Amino acid sequence: MTSDGDALFRAVCEDPADDTPRLAYADWLDENGRAERAEFVRLQCEAADVCPGYPTPAARRTRASVLLREFGDRWWAELPAAPGLEWGSLFVRGFVDVAWLRSVDDLPAVLDAVFAAAPLGRLEVYSLRPRQLRVLLAYPLLGRLATLRLPRDQAGPVRQRAEARARFPRTRIVF
Repeated sequence: MTSDGDALFRAVCEDPADDTPRLAYADWLDENGRAERAEFVRLQCEAADVCPGYPTPAARRTRASVLLREFGDRWWAELPAAPGLEWGSLFVRGFVDVAWLRSVDDLPAVLDAVFAAAPLGRLEVYSLRPRQLRVLLAYPLLGRLATLRLPRDQAGPVRQRAEARARFPRTRIVF
């Protein structure tokens, strides 16, 4: 990916709720030989004005399903692999929307890779060691998430939970 592509993709990851960077990135994909991914992003965003060939929601969903069957394995292969990390199988607005994370040795490095690879809406975390929970709840990019799900039995002290909710007010934190 060129620096323009990298910058556009970072903009998508930095504001996962906004379709504008997604559509700008789709334009870049189109201009750089990845028309199928560009079309998929647009179709999943259901932007009728940028997908005139598919005027109805049903037509857009059908075409997006065809593209996912044809190219989905390639798109999943672009996501980083790490022990304890599993990517969701659902694409939302053109990108994988959820990741599951189990206890890992280098939590900050795995989180950096996850947030650099996809504009996640949801992160579900399991089997953390107590020290890892503190590291996770201090991670600055959690505010990009719509939902962070943590294991109830490893939720940490009430004070720690309250601090996390105050630090990331737009993120729904579920224990």
